[in-house]
Amino acid sequence: MTVEKSLQPGIYSPVPTFFHDDEDKTLDLETQVEHAKVLYKAGVSGVLVAGSTGEAVHLTLSERAQIVKAIHDAIADPKFRIITGVVGACIPDICEQASAYKEAGSDSIIVLVPGYYGPAITKQDGLVDWFHKLGDKSPLPVIVYNYPGVQNGIDLTIDSFTKIGSHANIIGCKLTNFNFPLYTMLGQSETLKSKNFTPLSGVGQVLVPSMSVGVNGAIDGISNVFPKCMVEIGKLFSEGKLVEAAKLQDLITKANEMTAATNLLGLKYALKHKYGFGETLIGRPPLNQEMDVSVWKKYVPVFDELSGVEDSL
Repeated sequence: MTVEKSLQPGIYSPVPTFFHDDEDKTLDLETQVEHAKVLYKAGVSGVLVAGSTGEAVHLTLSERAQIVKAIHDAIADPKFRIITGVVGACIPDICEQASAYKEAGSDSIIVLVPGYYGPAITKQDGLVDWFHKLGDKSPLPVIVYNYPGVQNGIDLTIDSFTKIGSHANIIGCKLTNFNFPLYTMLGQSETLKSKNFTPLSGVGQVLVPSMSVGVNGAIDGISNVFPKCMVEIGKLFSEGKLVEAAKLQDLITKANEMTAATNLLGLKYALKHKYGFGETLIGRPPLNQEMDVSVWKKYVPVFDELSGVEDSL
């Protein structure tokens, strides 16, 4: 398999992992593929498999690779990219995972900033060194996943990103925070542009504002449910139709309030509501308890309004 070392701008959907409603919550690959085809037809640039939304930490390496292979085999379009999440911070182990993903058909890996030991002893220079060593050894291109909320508050600085992004095998980043000074400096960095490094937002609530400072799209959960709407925002923005883009952004932002409050369980609930996808609305333990439906009911009107827009596109 020939791997293209680039991350195209656009919308990427971090897909949930679908399970059968059985005791072990075995993989429901049929629904996984059906959902991926909906996203592909809607025009998203690709999917992120086995990320935080996909319960990577609850899946074996074999299961993660099975999902990659199922989607890759079902959608024979090399322009539809498959990004796959890795688990852990051991570089040799990550490279073993990447090898399995590459064989299954993945285009790149996304790697969380190592935060186990927290910012007191995890220094920025150490993180730069870690990513460079990973970039040297990984059989797949690397996307940096900067998510301070789950990495003990560690947040890569613009200086660190500039050094990390200069590596030929590190192609972009996902920013799951609201650090707009960082968004701006990444989006406007001529050094990173020259290295073909692609910054993407991890929060769809700020797609329009982030694109206005040069961020190239988003990897966001709500695109699983309303992919056409997310793609349309990008299209409207690129055409200079900023008022129309902002109006659609407003609806997406309101819908994202629900998924922000309920995370992947709310996302599964929304997918069931919109498409009928999924035998079960829960994940593997400890995420095997159903969400508070009262939260969902609060957002039904905006979901129904967005559904109408989605269906019209």
